[in-house]
Amino acid sequence: MYPVSDQFDNLSNRLQAAFNRLAKDEHLWQSDLYGALRDATTSLASTLELARASVWLLNEERSALECQLLFRAEQGSFESGARLLVTECPGLFGALNEGRLLDASDVVNDPRLVEIYLHHLRPHGVGATMIATLNEAGRLSGILCLEHVGSPRLWSRDEQNFAVSAADLLSQLRVFHALKNRERSYRAVVDAAGDTIFTIVDGLITDCNPAAEAMFDWPRTQLIGKTQAMLSPQIQSDGRASSVKAQDYLQNAIDVGPQCFEWTHLKADGSKLEVDVSLSAIWLSGRCQITAIVRDVTERRLAEQIRQASAEVLKQRNASLQVINNLANRLHGSTDSHAIADETLRVLQVLQRSPLSLFHLYDPAADDFEVVAAIGYQPEEIAARRRMPLGRSLSQHAIEQRRILHCDDIAADPRMDPEIRTLLLATGIRSQTVVPLLYHDQVLGIIGLHFHDCGNEFSETELDTLRAVSQTVALALANARHVHDLEFQANHDSLTGLPNRTQLHRDATTALRNIAGSDKGMSLLLLDLDKFKEVNDTLGHRTGDQILKQVAQRLQQALTPHDAMLARLGGDEFAIVLRCISGAPQAMGIAASMLATLRQPMEVEGIFIELGGSIGVAVYPQHGGTSHALLRCADVAMYAAKNTDGAVSLYDSAHDAHNPRRLAMITELGAAIRGSQLVVYFQPRLALQEGHWCSSEALVRWQHPRLGFIPPGEFVQFAETSELIRPLTLWVARQAVMQLAAWHQAGLQVSVSVNLATRNLLDVTLPEALLSLLQEFNVPPGSLELEITETALMNDPERALQVVNHIASLGMRLSIDDFGTGYSSLAYLKRLPLHSLKIDRSFVRDMLIDDQDAIIVRSTIGLAHSLGLQVVAEGVEDLDTLARLREYGCDEAQGYVLSKPQPAAIAGITMQTPPPGDYA
Repeated sequence: MYPVSDQFDNLSNRLQAAFNRLAKDEHLWQSDLYGALRDATTSLASTLELARASVWLLNEERSALECQLLFRAEQGSFESGARLLVTECPGLFGALNEGRLLDASDVVNDPRLVEIYLHHLRPHGVGATMIATLNEAGRLSGILCLEHVGSPRLWSRDEQNFAVSAADLLSQLRVFHALKNRERSYRAVVDAAGDTIFTIVDGLITDCNPAAEAMFDWPRTQLIGKTQAMLSPQIQSDGRASSVKAQDYLQNAIDVGPQCFEWTHLKADGSKLEVDVSLSAIWLSGRCQITAIVRDVTERRLAEQIRQASAEVLKQRNASLQVINNLANRLHGSTDSHAIADETLRVLQVLQRSPLSLFHLYDPAADDFEVVAAIGYQPEEIAARRRMPLGRSLSQHAIEQRRILHCDDIAADPRMDPEIRTLLLATGIRSQTVVPLLYHDQVLGIIGLHFHDCGNEFSETELDTLRAVSQTVALALANARHVHDLEFQANHDSLTGLPNRTQLHRDATTALRNIAGSDKGMSLLLLDLDKFKEVNDTLGHRTGDQILKQVAQRLQQALTPHDAMLARLGGDEFAIVLRCISGAPQAMGIAASMLATLRQPMEVEGIFIELGGSIGVAVYPQHGGTSHALLRCADVAMYAAKNTDGAVSLYDSAHDAHNPRRLAMITELGAAIRGSQLVVYFQPRLALQEGHWCSSEALVRWQHPRLGFIPPGEFVQFAETSELIRPLTLWVARQAVMQLAAWHQAGLQVSVSVNLATRNLLDVTLPEALLSLLQEFNVPPGSLELEITETALMNDPERALQVVNHIASLGMRLSIDDFGTGYSSLAYLKRLPLHSLKIDRSFVRDMLIDDQDAIIVRSTIGLAHSLGLQVVAEGVEDLDTLARLREYGCDEAQGYVLSKPQPAAIAGITMQTPPPGDYA
C-alpha cells in the first residue's frame, strides 16, 4: 500500500466542522421552523457543493411526503408544495423504512428510485442523490434529500455520515420548533379567554372578534385600519400621550415580549372604557403579528386568575426549553454512556418532582438492564438492583408501546411483576414513571422516576419535556455507541474480531509499563500458518476465511488460562502478547501447547483440514525493550522456525545476520537489475465486447541464483524505498517495449501495460525516458499503457499530475490500477488524462455471489463510461464471471480463466489462439 493523501482526512474534518457550525447556529433555534429550514438547506447545499437540498415531511395521515422547502443553489431560490404519495412509491418508502440512508450514486440505474425518476429527478437533471430519514418517536417522519445535478456521483463514507447527522439534527429541530409552536398556541388559547381580541400588524388593527364590536359599539369594518390610539383619549391616566404610549407598548411586545397593562379606551359614543390589555407578538412568515386581548375592568379578578395560570404554564414551558437546551449542550460530542446517564439525571432534577431516579442501560448480551446512574439511592440499594430483567414490568410495557408510562399506585397496578413490586414497595416506592430510550428499533435503556407517595402524574407540558429528553438522550447514546463501534473497527481485525497490529502495540506497551521495575518478564509470539496459501488457493477465499475464524477461536481458547492477548496482523499471521511470565521456558511451553491445539483437525464446510504453524518467540527484556523491537525479533525467530522445521523457535541474534533471503533481496537487487536475473512475464487481456486479445500486462519476476523464484511482492518494496525503483521501472519498460515491437513485426497488434510506483510519479524525467524507449524500438506511444494506483496519485497530487500530464501529452495511455481500494476523489480523477481504470480483483472475485460487489462493479463500469473511460476487470477466475462482465458492458478482462502470467513466447502464442468460451 502506498501513503494516502491527507485530503481525505481534510474532507472528514471539513464536514465535521460544517456540521458543528450548523448545529450551533443560533438562527436554527431562535427563528421559526421555516427560517431554520432555509438556513439548513442553504448550508447543506453549500457544504456538499450540491444544486438542490430539500426537506420533506409526512402528512398527518402518513399518506404522502410533502416538500416543506426546496433550495435551488443556482437560482438562490426556495420553493415548496411538491408531494410524493405512499401508494405511488411503495418501493421508495420501503427502502426509507429499512435504513437511515438511501445513497444513490447513479439515479438512472438505481431500482429504488425508479418510481420517482421520471417525474421528480430526470426533469431537474439529477444524477445522484442521498436521502436521509427524519424520525420522530422511532418512526419515519420525513426525509432530507440532497441532490447532485449532472453526472453520477460516488458518495464517500464521510458524506454519507454527514447526511445522516444532518437528518438527525433536522429531526431535533422539528421537535424543538413543535414545542415552541405549541407554547405559542397555548398562550393564544389562554389569552383568548378575554372578551375582545385585536390583531395588529404594523401598528394597524387588521382583524378583531365579535366581542370587540360589542365592547366598542363600532362595526368591525370601522375598527379595522385604526390604531390603538385612535380608539383612546389623547392622554392616558398617567399623563402620557396615548399615541406615544401605545407605540411603546407595541414595540416592547416585539423587542421584549408580552406586555400587560391598564388602559383607557373610548366607545363609539365617547364614553370611557377602562380595560386591561395584553399584547403578545408572533412571527408568521417573516412578519410580526401582535395579538391584543382587551378585557373589561369588571372582570379583572377572572382575568388575573387566567393570567396567573398562563404565567405558570409559560414558566413551565420555558423551563422545559431550558432543560432540553442544557441537556443537548451537555451531551454534545460525549462518547461515554455513563457520563451521558449522569448528565441526564442531573438535568432532570430541575423538574423538582422526582426525589429518586435511576438510569438503566440495556445490555443485549444479557438481555437485561444495568443501573449506571442514580440519584437519591444509597449505594447498597443500587447494588441490590444493579441488574434488572424486563420481566412483566412497567418498563416492558413502555418499551413495547414506545411511550412514557406512569403508575399511580404500584401496589395495585396489574402490569407489575410481583417480584419487582415487592422490591419497589420494600424501598418505600409507591408510584413511578418510566421513560423508554429508543433509537429506531434499538432499545438503548430506560429512565425510572420513583416517588414515595401515590399519584404524581406529570402534566402535558412535563410529558413533552420528558419526550424531548428521551429523544435527545437516545440520540446521544446511539452516537456514543457508533463512535465505540468505529474505534473497535479501527483497532480490530474485521474478519476475526481480534485486535489488530495497532491494538497489539498499545496492549504490549501497557504490559511493559506494568512490569517495569519488577522481576517479571513479557513475551511476544508471532505465529504463521503452514501452507495456508495452498489451502486458500485450492479451496477458495471463502473457505480460507472460515479457517482463519476457527483458528482464531482455537488460539483464543488455548490462551484462556493465561494472561494474554491474541491479535491478527493480517493474512495467516497472528501475534500473542504474554503479559506476565517467568521467563523464556514458560513462553516456549505456551507456544508449543498452542501449536498442539492448532494441529487438531478442523471441519470447514464438510472438509477436515489439518494445519500446522511456526511460532517465533521474543522475550522482554532479553530481546528488546519495546513492542516494536520484540515483534521484529519474533518475526526473525519465526522465519528461523520455518527454515529449520522447528515449529517453535526462540529469538537468536545469529538469525538476523544469516537471513539469506532478506539480506539477498536488499543487497543484491541492484546487481539483479543490471545483470540477467530478472525476467518479465506477460498476462494477456481480452476485449470482451469484440472477443479478441487486445493487450498484455508486463509483470517482473526475479530468478535468484540461490533463493530461486522470488515474486515481485517480496522485492519491489525494497526498490520503492530506494533509488532502485527508477532503473527497475525502466528495465521492465525496456523489456516490455522490445517485446511489443517483436509482436508488432509478427503481425500481433496488441498493446502492453507497465506498472508505475509512487516514486515514479515524482520523477519528472520519466516521460522523456519512456519516449526514448518507444522511439528506439519504433513503437507507437499509444501502444504503451502505464498503470498507476490511486494511492500513488494521492501521495503528491500536484507533482504527480505534472508527470502524468507530460506522459499523456507524449501519446502514451494511462490507467488507474486497483480502482476502488484506495480513496479516489472523483473531482481529482476528472483532472487526470486517463484512458481506462481497472476494477480490483477483490470486487470481481465474488460478484456472482455478493450483491454488494456486483453493484460496485456495475456502478464502476457506468461511472467510467460516463467519464469517457474504458474499464478492465482483473482477477477473473471463471467463465460465468467473464460472461457477467460482458453483460455489464465491461470493456476488457484479465485473469486466470484467460491466462496466467507467462513468459513472452508463450504469451504470444496464447494471444494468437482464440480466447476460451464463445467471445468471437
